[in-house]
Amino acid sequence: MSNGKNTKALLGSGILLALTSSLCCIAPLLAIIGGAGGSMATFSWAAPLRPYLLGATALVLGLAFYQAYKAKPVSDCCAVTAKKSWLQSKGFLWTVAAMTVLLSSFPYYAKYLQSPAPVAKAAVTNTNHLQQVVLHIAGMGCEDCEGHVNKALQQLPGVHQVQTKYDKGISTVTFDSLLVSYQQLATTVERETGYKVMQQN
Repeated sequence: MSNGKNTKALLGSGILLALTSSLCCIAPLLAIIGGAGGSMATFSWAAPLRPYLLGATALVLGLAFYQAYKAKPVSDCCAVTAKKSWLQSKGFLWTVAAMTVLLSSFPYYAKYLQSPAPVAKAAVTNTNHLQQVVLHIAGMGCEDCEGHVNKALQQLPGVHQVQTKYDKGISTVTFDSLLVSYQQLATTVERETGYKVMQQN
């Protein structure tokens, strides 16, 4: 395989690995834009693999840069050097590297691309009906997943506070039991995000 084809294969692999490493966060955003909220948890399998995928991405890009910048053997003085296409240029390599960094770091800036959470509701005067429940949620893989759950629950009337922790797989919800039920909370999470709410014992 020629050097140019080698570099193209490495760059393609780098983009694919970077995309896969952030799939659990990119897919939900695309699903929301496309109106298919229930598919958010489809790619949650990628979250535990993220460190390995990022390591493989760095390795592949390192090899591509090495091939592009390594010293070339001195050729015959009379040989004609073929002009490289833009896809074989160092500029293309740097463009792909920048795209890879953007894809790899997506979970860190994804929250800024989401629409803002609904405005907090006014506090109730009668707190006798306020309850707190912990929803055990399977399928969350990163901090961005917390935002999806919080947003879905905060849109329900009667929900006053939501705190979700993806690493523990829980969402603590304070709600008015006269306005919303546990079943409505669980159904909303599953319908809007695709994550599975585990039944309490």
